[in-house]
Amino acid sequence: MTSDLPERRVIPTSDMLAALAVPSRLAILSHLLSVGPQTATQCAEIVGLTASNCSWHLRELARLGLVERADADTGDARKRPWQATITGIDLDAGGGPGDDLARTAVRSAWFADTDARFDDYLRHEKALPAAWRDAAVINDYAVLVTADELAEIGARIDEIVRPYIRATRAETPTGSAVASVSVRGVVDPRFVEGAP
Repeated sequence: MTSDLPERRVIPTSDMLAALAVPSRLAILSHLLSVGPQTATQCAEIVGLTASNCSWHLRELARLGLVERADADTGDARKRPWQATITGIDLDAGGGPGDDLARTAVRSAWFADTDARFDDYLRHEKALPAAWRDAAVINDYAVLVTADELAEIGARIDEIVRPYIRATRAETPTGSAVASVSVRGVVDPRFVEGAP
């Protein structure tokens, strides 16, 4: 593992939030973060778009600095892979109150994607090797915490997971595979005094 890990990317503009609120772009970015460099055609097969449509979304993500070409120009742009320039996104940074709707849309789309991956795991769970079934972490906790403690839990989980991020991991251990680790730590509004 590498010890010099990049920080999370801050989203400072409404343009980025609006662009990521497009489910296809979010799916493409998520795919590149998961598997590494891919061509527009390879991305299109995974996210269910045409190669030309996927290429258009990739160029828009590149304009925002979220992806870039992975190789030098070989003369055939269709064969040149794209790669993510980030390791994750901090949706709470940057922007202003006017960005709340876009931020909510991005969060919703991002977790819809992770939910779809979890559903896919459940559909294929019985066919997976026992080692992967036994390693699966499927927990839900009701915790009694302050806002500061909840923030601390999130920071500690990030500290544990960050060294394993595919985009920054220095080596690929034998037998490794891409795994989805999704964490949601949110207060239940029913139990917050004064919440609507």
